[in-house]
Amino acid sequence: MEQAIISLEDLSYKVGSRYLLKDITWEVLPGEHWVVFGMNGSGKTTLLTILAGFRPKTHGSIRVFGEAYEDENVLDIRKRIGLVSSSFFDKYYSKESALDIVLSGKFGAFGTRWDIGDADVIQAKRLLKELHLTDKIDQSFDMMSRGERQNVLIARALFPNPEILVLDEPCTGLDIYAREHLLNTVRDLAENPDLAIIYVTHYTDEIIEVFDRCLLLRNGYSFLQGCTNEIFSAETLSDFLRYPVRVTKQDGKIYVSMDIKSNVRNLMQGGGKA
Repeated sequence: MEQAIISLEDLSYKVGSRYLLKDITWEVLPGEHWVVFGMNGSGKTTLLTILAGFRPKTHGSIRVFGEAYEDENVLDIRKRIGLVSSSFFDKYYSKESALDIVLSGKFGAFGTRWDIGDADVIQAKRLLKELHLTDKIDQSFDMMSRGERQNVLIARALFPNPEILVLDEPCTGLDIYAREHLLNTVRDLAENPDLAIIYVTHYTDEIIEVFDRCLLLRNGYSFLQGCTNEIFSAETLSDFLRYPVRVTKQDGKIYVSMDIKSNVRNLMQGGGKA
């Protein structure tokens, strides 16, 4: 039986008296492509940053590439994982240049080290050029638009040629061209049988055909996991979202619609009740 490259057993993360994640048991095999779906506050980003070795668990166990995270191996494991998460990295990057941020992906750290070669710089610049950031190579992170910062983080994640690519809402802030470019990049990367991809999104039309496995998170718990096509049915999603939905699938994408009434106009016209 093939060994899982990510294995969680009763994984939990607690802040004060509140659990952001509770008893998550989950396995990812080499080459699998998962979408992680849930509402705001469901624990998605917390889960991904624990997986990528940037946040410690508080309970349970996690093994990545067959190893538990320790002080001695955390950087070596991080080098094999590409993480894109603006909600996480925006807290740490500010004055660093786009080039230095991309190069930091080589070390699994936030900064660069002395052992950077010419080939590293050339490859980092090639990635930035492909992501339409040629004129931003030396610009500081805090002087970029949200979409530009997102593309810098994507380049950082891809730079070390990772075995696990973790994408936390990667289309956030991207314009329509950059969004489609990213989704097509994910399609191309998914053809590599040695790469596992974990993709978090709020938008079901980003769940493209390569994501055949799905984990639903609700309030920090694993609600359901399995085959994406089976999970994304009207019945299951209505139960998950606690609201009736309609599901349609077209051109390899999933679309969810909901009849949600708004009373804002009535309130603005003074017709609402206090």
